[in-house]
Amino acid sequence: MKKRLYLILLCSMLVGMPVAAVAAPSDIQERETVDATQADIKITVSGNTLRVTGAAGLTLDIYSVTGQKVKSVRISANDETVNTGLPRGCYIVKVGETVRKVSLG
Repeated sequence: MKKRLYLILLCSMLVGMPVAAVAAPSDIQERETVDATQADIKITVSGNTLRVTGAAGLTLDIYSVTGQKVKSVRISANDETVNTGLPRGCYIVKVGETVRKVSLG
């Protein structure tokens, strides 16, 4: 009985221990590059309209909170306004690698 209790205690300690992870310098460099391009894309919401800047040539995808794609629009200009025509609610907007949660209404 004591051995079983010690084994359970040891297993629970091992499962609960945090694991340290160290990123390689090449991973950090790559992540900084992605963040720099994401910083150029701006998404603003006004009612049922999205204004997207810095995303010329990319695709704007809008998803419901359940993950279903509800609309997809090609962004042709550097500063473009898109009337979504979607019902009021929360959505996930993705432009390139930039993802934002928005509330339309």
